[in-house]
Amino acid sequence: MAWSFRHVGVNAVFLQPRFGGLEAQTRAIVPQLIRLAPGVRFSVFLNPSGRAVLEMEDWASEVTLVTHPLLGRRGLRAVSELTLLGELAPRRGVDTLYNVALTAPLRTRAVNVVVLADITWIVAPDPAVGATMWLWRTVVPPVARRADRVIAISHDGAGDIVEHLGVPRSRIDVVYPGHGIDELVAPTPTPALRERLGLADGPLVLSLSQKRPHKNLRRLVSAMAGVRERVPGAVLVLPGNPTEHERELRAHAAALGLADAVAFIGYVDTADLEGLYAAASCFVIASINEGFGIPILEAQRRGVPVACSNASALPEAAGPAARYFDPYDEVDIAGAISDVLTDRALSARLVADGLEHQATFTWKRAAQQTLESFERGWAARR
Repeated sequence: MAWSFRHVGVNAVFLQPRFGGLEAQTRAIVPQLIRLAPGVRFSVFLNPSGRAVLEMEDWASEVTLVTHPLLGRRGLRAVSELTLLGELAPRRGVDTLYNVALTAPLRTRAVNVVVLADITWIVAPDPAVGATMWLWRTVVPPVARRADRVIAISHDGAGDIVEHLGVPRSRIDVVYPGHGIDELVAPTPTPALRERLGLADGPLVLSLSQKRPHKNLRRLVSAMAGVRERVPGAVLVLPGNPTEHERELRAHAAALGLADAVAFIGYVDTADLEGLYAAASCFVIASINEGFGIPILEAQRRGVPVACSNASALPEAAGPAARYFDPYDEVDIAGAISDVLTDRALSARLVADGLEHQATFTWKRAAQQTLESFERGWAARR
């Protein structure tokens, strides 16, 4: 297909090492965009540490990595995206700007497309990061209203954008993400992983998420009391960078007598993460609000049965391949996890359905729909 645009700038100014899902998504979708638009140039705008994250990628030689002394500088990141980037990108020949993480220039000559993965900072704000919440509440609404196109990653998320940001539904495109990074590494062997991380021999219930209040981990921890009644050796495993909320969760688990039922294991590398998937008997996501839920697809892809909150966009991610529960009901959470751990027929069905379901979510499809969003932005400019 002949696209109207000739030079796409990717705004990845946010990118830092160990940035989690957004880093993975950027690394996954950019090479697909390159393959689907062979006549189009791509420039990726980064801060210096973000450049170090991407310059070792196989596709890095096929794009131009652009840094600037003020672009993404500590304390100036949002300002540089709102102002400097809008001038810098067109001066380098960019005619379409693809902003992958909430913020974008308020004004630019380029067709301006911004991805809003979620608006949790409005519907379920975290007081512990109040300054960031305030920044997003101040910056994102005008950015979204002025953008040529807004990309949501679920229909539920698109509805939130219309309701809370006032963006017309006609300017929003829903682009489901892919199922994670295609290249899988060899998992750390289970015995070595359990010994090093201090994980007992019982069934592992894996939950991957930031340790923030809207992830509903407090109720999930509480639910482990009910799980332990049916599956005495079960352990909830919570990897990830520590936060202030983690301290609260540790204290909560101890107060309930569940300290040995919940393992807070910190950040893990890719091999250890694959080892956790391989060792897990159940994957659970208990969030109150999510823009989508890529970890669900990653678990399904690895043959791990999923127990899942029925809130926000999560049913769009999990489809028919999850044992759903009410995230506000600890008894229901415990029942869902216990069912997955004890009902072999249910577990086998969830695994089979999950493998089929996740296969429909590809980064190639996401990239194709993203390019089509760019084209709609161009049509509107005309």
